[in-house]
Amino acid sequence: MAETGLDMGKVMILFQRRYNYMREIDRLTGELAEAMDRSDDVSVSLILQMRAGEMAGFDECTNEIWQMSSIGKDALRKIRMLIQSDPEEAVGENPEEKKIYEIRRKTQAVIDRLRTVDERLNRRAAGKESFYGSGIR
Repeated sequence: MAETGLDMGKVMILFQRRYNYMREIDRLTGELAEAMDRSDDVSVSLILQMRAGEMAGFDECTNEIWQMSSIGKDALRKIRMLIQSDPEEAVGENPEEKKIYEIRRKTQAVIDRLRTVDERLNRRAAGKESFYGSGIR
C-alpha cells in the first residue's frame, strides 16, 4: 500500500476493468452499426441493452475507485489526480501509477473512436432530432 493507504494494485485493476468494459462497448458498437445497416431492429435493441450493461459496469468501476478515496484526504487527492489528470502528460511516481496512466491513454483512445462512431450512428438514426444536431462538424 502507498503512503496514502490506497491499495494501488486494486486501483490499477479497477482501471484495467474500466478499459475492458470500454473495449467491449467498442466491439458492440461495431455490431450495432452492422445491425443498423441490415435494418435489423431486434438485433439493434439487444445490442443497445448489452451496451448499456457494459456502460453500467464501467460506471461501477469508476464509483469503486472513488469509494477507495474515502479512507482519507491523501487518498482522495491521489484518486482525484489519477482520474482527472491529463493521461497524455501524467507520468506517475511508481510502476502502478505509470500503468494506470498507460491504461487511461488506451481507454481515452477507445472513447475518442467511440464518440466518432456514436455520432455517425446517432445522426443516421435520429436525423435532425439527433443529439448532435443536423450540422456537419
